[in-house]
Amino acid sequence: MTEIAEFSLEGKTAVVTGGSRSIGRAAAVALGEAGANVVVSGRTAGDLEAVANEVRGVGAEALAVETDVRREDDIANLIDRTVETFGSLDVMVANAGIFQRWASSEEFDLQEWDDIYATNLRGAALTCIAAGRQMLKQGTGGSIIIISSIQGVTSIEGTMSYTAAKHGVVGIAKTLAVDWAMSNIRVNAIAPGFIERDDEPLIHDERAVGFVKGNTPMQRWGTPREAALPILFLASPASSYVTGAVLAVDGGWLAH
Repeated sequence: MTEIAEFSLEGKTAVVTGGSRSIGRAAAVALGEAGANVVVSGRTAGDLEAVANEVRGVGAEALAVETDVRREDDIANLIDRTVETFGSLDVMVANAGIFQRWASSEEFDLQEWDDIYATNLRGAALTCIAAGRQMLKQGTGGSIIIISSIQGVTSIEGTMSYTAAKHGVVGIAKTLAVDWAMSNIRVNAIAPGFIERDDEPLIHDERAVGFVKGNTPMQRWGTPREAALPILFLASPASSYVTGAVLAVDGGWLAH
């Protein structure tokens, strides 16, 4: 069987923030399978090293870097370690994020808003800007993929802070895509629906299962691998004419 060369990331280096579990972990492995050197980052060193070993298991080089995307100096260290180790930064997957408690908007909590903002929006912006600056310095282009959500395109009741941040992430992707298009730095967003976490407690909650199945035409959760492969597409030359896009990976949620 002939391999499609445009899906290869041989000789490229990819960074995945929030890389210790679920979508981040699956993305790191998929990028490694495509031939990239992979840097996994997050806040728990032990978990990151386990993912790095999983990436090495598919034949790729890997590095684990403890990083808190709320801290600009941590992000600078992540970029520096990446370039020092592998020589370049070619793909950035800005995946780090946290969720909120389900609560109607009149129960708004400013501290929760600030926490969501600091990681999901400010952290994503700092990550993408740092990556873009490095790619501009290299002069060889690159791909930045921001993990948004279906809540970056629509809304779900009881999630105002998270929904606002994820809408903001889409705005970041579209603006950076326009700003850096002439430098061949592509910036896109993924909008996942309900993707199973590595340890998904909601599958045992009848109300949650009914909610997901009732709103997802495919009537199931997606898997982390099903989110990782679209990330691989956007990371690779196979998507060389795609920038400023929001790719829904949601089992049809946004189609109805």
